[in-house]
Amino acid sequence: MDSQTQNASLLRLQTVEKRIVRVLELAGGVMEEFSNPNGPRKELVNNHCSEFMQIIKVFSSNT
Repeated sequence: MDSQTQNASLLRLQTVEKRIVRVLELAGGVMEEFSNPNGPRKELVNNHCSEFMQIIKVFSSNT
């Protein structure tokens, strides 16, 4: 594998890694909201879930 191909592969891997981290952050945020003693904030949960699904769609379309 030449240097340019390796760099492209590493960039793709880094992008995927960032998306995975973001998905986990979103899931954690939703879990925190559900454990909120005052009840979850609907708008925040909706926003997190929407972003989560957008990232999942990107993963699905790239496989």
